[in-house]
Amino acid sequence: MNRKLMRMLIVAAYILLPVLIAAVALRNRSFLSAGPPFLGIVSYTWLLTGVIIASRPRFIEQYFSLDKLNRFHAIMAVVALSIGVTHKLWVTVLWGWVYRYSTIFGDLAIIFFLTIAVLSALIMTNWFGRKKIVKTAKTTLKKYPIANYEKMKVVHNFNILAATFLAIHVLTMTVIVQGDYIAAAILGGYFALALGLYINHKFLKPVRLKKNLYTVTATKPENGNVLEVHLKPDDGEVFPYQAGQFVFLRLYDPQYSSEEHPFSLISAPQDRDEVALAIKDSGDYTHRFQTLQPGVKASLEGPHGGMWHVQEGMHDKTVSMVMFAGGIGITPMLGILENSARLQFPNRTVLVWSLKNREEFAFVDKLQSLKDRLPDFRLVPFYANESGFLDEGKIDTILQDNEIRYEAAEYLLCGPPPFMNAVEAVLLKKGVSKDRIHYETFGL
Repeated sequence: MNRKLMRMLIVAAYILLPVLIAAVALRNRSFLSAGPPFLGIVSYTWLLTGVIIASRPRFIEQYFSLDKLNRFHAIMAVVALSIGVTHKLWVTVLWGWVYRYSTIFGDLAIIFFLTIAVLSALIMTNWFGRKKIVKTAKTTLKKYPIANYEKMKVVHNFNILAATFLAIHVLTMTVIVQGDYIAAAILGGYFALALGLYINHKFLKPVRLKKNLYTVTATKPENGNVLEVHLKPDDGEVFPYQAGQFVFLRLYDPQYSSEEHPFSLISAPQDRDEVALAIKDSGDYTHRFQTLQPGVKASLEGPHGGMWHVQEGMHDKTVSMVMFAGGIGITPMLGILENSARLQFPNRTVLVWSLKNREEFAFVDKLQSLKDRLPDFRLVPFYANESGFLDEGKIDTILQDNEIRYEAAEYLLCGPPPFMNAVEAVLLKKGVSKDRIHYETFGL
């Protein structure tokens, strides 16, 4: 099925699902009394859908990049929580404390969800920018051991407990208070689906992955505190993947955290014997990776995301492919370029790599090899300490120098969000349609 149509159908299903459930659950309610429970069903359904999305279901992720799904999941969690709080206040105003014992688990769910949401937003995101009150809150939080990304990922898993409290509340209301077993079956079934996918993701999948281990065969330090890592499967071939996708890596060695982390594949999918990743030293977890030595066992879960579909759709040789990479955002581009070299991709390809300084320019041998093997490849390093910010005028110059017309190219963006937002703003201003701009962010 058409990729765009399938995405529209999935979004439509997401929006309409709580309406369909409410139509059954509220079938015996009057219009005036249906408002509060309708909001409750919307909040319940969307919060559980958030659990499903967090479980990385392949049937959804294959149509959306995982980074976009995660951002959507984070935003909709806040929306669903806001609707849930509104539901609670509305019920209290209308019926006072008539349902006070029936809502205990619902109240617990809201408290858990809100607490985890606030801590996650402060510790795991930059949503609130540099506001003074946020800086103060973050400074205060840093005094506590929980206030780091790794530990917050563990705490975030307690959302499943909040979801369980919420399900108990909903089932109490539908079975004990209302005696509606049909609604209870539908609402309880949806919780069972979310819980099942969560258990599979957190417990069963790691067990399966451990049966198909990989071994680190080589590591190569690169400029910019980046380590190139090669892994071979212990049994059989590498799983099928597309150029530019990423995997979740988990190491089985007491020196390293047992948490999984996403890293881009910089190898070509034609290589069936091994895969290569690039890991930048950007924190406690990735800092320890810099000492990684051959022989360590690992599991790879994926592949996920990527902008590979762009290349598949470029049948017109007059359409160029322009890549804007910021820092370590070069990694998925390397996989796509390597694939292009193997396929002798005829379209003009321009890679604009924005770096802080020349000391960060890495993958020298790989990029030189690509220049030698790709029919029409142009590499444009851009150093911020020498040329300033990559603004409209500089992008204009780069594209003109490489004979690229804005309207005759597909654009791939990967890097820090401010970098991608700035480049995208310039492209949109120049009349590039949004469906020609493809991007992926890190920080899953």
